[in-house]
Amino acid sequence: MPNILNYSIIGLQDFSISFESYCRQCEIQRHCKYGKEEPFTVKINCNDLNRAKEKIKLEQLQKLQKKEDVSVPYEDLIKKVKINLQGIFSTIWKDKIKSHKEEIRCLDSRKVDSMLVGQQGQDWWSDFNSTMKVINAECEKIL
Repeated sequence: MPNILNYSIIGLQDFSISFESYCRQCEIQRHCKYGKEEPFTVKINCNDLNRAKEKIKLEQLQKLQKKEDVSVPYEDLIKKVKINLQGIFSTIWKDKIKSHKEEIRCLDSRKVDSMLVGQQGQDWWSDFNSTMKVINAECEKIL
């Protein structure tokens, strides 16, 4: 399934991801809050992404500083820090998308067969993850 998520720039550092095409595609969506007239959208702010990355970087640096010798320069410690973007994207997914199970019936296993929800969720996550990589790259250009 090709990525059918739509994203757009809505401010200097703000992006909007629309699930409009998904809402049309899911036949059980018609009883949900979101649909063609009011598609489900998620707003992503570059500052929020940057803060999440900085928080992870700080946590890793603090751990490294406890393990490494005091003589190791800060620049060498920074090189060892690895930021897991998937983790950041996963948190956004959980907080901004999966938390709307009532509104997005296609992702609610209490109302729809869990096998269907599982597959639908994987497809949506895959597209969301790809879209977030593009948005992250755009944010890195801005910041």
